[in-house]
Amino acid sequence: MKHHLLTLLAIILFSPLFAQQGDLVLCEGFFNPWLDEGWDATGDDWVVWYVSNTTFAGGKAREMQMYPDFNFEGTTRLVTPIVKLEKYDFINFQFNHALEATQGELDVRIGIGISSNGVDWESIWEDTVVGAIAQSQYLLTFDMEEWPTREPQFCLYFTGHGAYVNSWYIDNVFIFASKKNKYGEIEDTDQNGFIASASHITTLKGPTAGTVTNFSKIRKSSNRYAKVVEGRQKKRGRSRR
Repeated sequence: MKHHLLTLLAIILFSPLFAQQGDLVLCEGFFNPWLDEGWDATGDDWVVWYVSNTTFAGGKAREMQMYPDFNFEGTTRLVTPIVKLEKYDFINFQFNHALEATQGELDVRIGIGISSNGVDWESIWEDTVVGAIAQSQYLLTFDMEEWPTREPQFCLYFTGHGAYVNSWYIDNVFIFASKKNKYGEIEDTDQNGFIASASHITTLKGPTAGTVTNFSKIRKSSNRYAKVVEGRQKKRGRSRR
C-alpha cells in the first residue's frame, strides 16, 4: 500500500501535465488487481470491465479495461465512490484513456455521469466517438451550481454497440475541487455547468504527442448533454534558453 501511495504521488507531482488547481478529492491509479472500495461497475453489462496489467491509457500498470462482447449493446459504467464536495464550487475532472476500434462503422458515445444515489444518472458531458482515440489525457471542468447534490458519485460511461470496439482503457482518474474567486465567478458555463474554455485534451503518444485541443464550442442537445463539436489545436514546444 505504501508503495502504491508513493507511486501515485510521483505521478501527480512529476507529471508535466500537472497544472490543476484546487484540492485533490479523488485519485485512483487502479494499482490493485481488483476495484478499490467504493468503486463499482454497473449498467446493462458490468462484467465487461476488468483491471488489466497494461498501460495503454498512458499511466502506470495497472488500469481499467472495458472489453465488450461482440453482441453487447447498451450502457455500461465505471462508477466512483461518493465524492464529498460540500465546501467547493467547481471541479476539474481528469483522466487518461485510449479506445481501440476494430474495422467497421463506429458510432458509440462516451461520457461522464453524475448521481445522488448511484442508481439514477444524468450525463454532464458526452462525446460521440466515430473512430479510435489515441492515448490522451482529458481535463473537463464543471461548475457545480446546477447539481442537486454535494455528495455525488460520478461515472465514466460507454453507450453503444460493442461489435466494433476492441477495448476502452482508463487510468489515473483525478478530481480537483475548488471555490470560485473573490468575485464569485469562474467562467461562462453551459446549462450543465460544463466549462468549455477551461477544458482540454492532451494527446500523450505517437506523432501527435503533446498536441492540446482546447474546447472552443459546445452543442447542447434536447437531453441536456454537452457535446464537444469543435476545438483548436496547438503543439506544445520546449522553450530555448
